[in-house]
Amino acid sequence: MTDKANLKRRQFLLTAGVGGVSAAAAVVAVKSGGSDAAKTDTAAQADQGGYRLTEHVAAYYRTARV
Repeated sequence: MTDKANLKRRQFLLTAGVGGVSAAAAVVAVKSGGSDAAKTDTAAQADQGGYRLTEHVAAYYRTARV
């Protein structure tokens, strides 16, 4: 291919990528304007963070023993 064709393709792909990122940012901006109840629920889950030994984790440890 010629250099001009390569440059046109690269410019198109760059423009498409920037457009996709812009669209994703717009969707995130719209969805992040949710209710305060959802934000409070997320904050409550963050406070419960940390390591918890659940049955699922214990089963993994049993199967991963060497």
